Order: sequence, then structure tokens, then C-alpha cells
Amino acid sequence: MFGLIGAERRRPMTKLGGVAAAARILSHLKATTADEVATDLKQRDEGLAQQILDEMLPFERLAQADSRSLQTLVREAGAQMLMLSLAGAGKDTRDAILGCLSSRARVHFIEEMSLMGPARRSDVEEARKCLSRLARELADQDRFTLPADGYIR
Repeated sequence: MFGLIGAERRRPMTKLGGVAAAARILSHLKATTADEVATDLKQRDEGLAQQILDEMLPFERLAQADSRSLQTLVREAGAQMLMLSLAGAGKDTRDAILGCLSSRARVHFIEEMSLMGPARRSDVEEARKCLSRLARELADQDRFTLPADGYIR
């Protein structure tokens, strides 16, 4: 019998799912259940948990939050983080986030961004992840309302 087990043909391994699939699964759970799973995963593998959470709330979806939440996010985020995250962002995303600023502050901010020059893609991506993480932290403090359809569905 043991000879039969070893003689079984090995099948090539196929990668299934990954971070994106885990993010989609978590986003379909009830919020409390998803929070419990995320908390448990953070205890087991904090890096993997962070990758999944980053995938669940992409930067572009932040623009769908209400204006009060965006104002809180803009106020709490550093100017450098905002400038980097908005570099190369779509018009809708940029307009939603900059729309939280007074007209004078918006003009000054855009001027500062233009003086910034080109940014490395990795720096932009990291700033976007940091902004999304900040939004989740503020949401945990009830200071930011995550977009209802903001999570991947």
C-alpha cells in the first residue's frame, strides 16, 4: 500500500488566489467578521495582513468618501504624502481630494506640487498605501467614513 502512495504521479502545483483573492473574500464578509479575520491574520503574519488590507481599499477609492471624511484625511496627512500620492492620480481622484481645500490653499498646494518635479513610482505607490492606511486608522477612530462601495467587490 505504501508503494502505491509514492508511485502516484505528481501533478504540477498551481498558484491559486493570492493577496487579491483574499482581499475580495474579506470584502464580501460582514464588517465585524472581516475585522476579526484581519486581526487574527495580523497576529500571525502582519506583512501579509497589511498587503491584503492595502488591496481592499485602493487609493483611488478614497475619492468616493464623503467630503467631511476627506477633509479629516487631508488635515491628518502630511503635505508631502498628499503631494506624492496625487502625482499621476486620475482627475476625479485629484479633484475629490483637492476639493476639500479652500481655494487659496488649493492653489498653493497645486503650485507646490508643480515645483516638486517627477517622483519615483515606488515613492508614489508607498505614499498612496500610507494614505489608505491612514484612512483605515481614522475609520477605526470613527473620524473617517469608508466609502460604502470602496472595498473591492
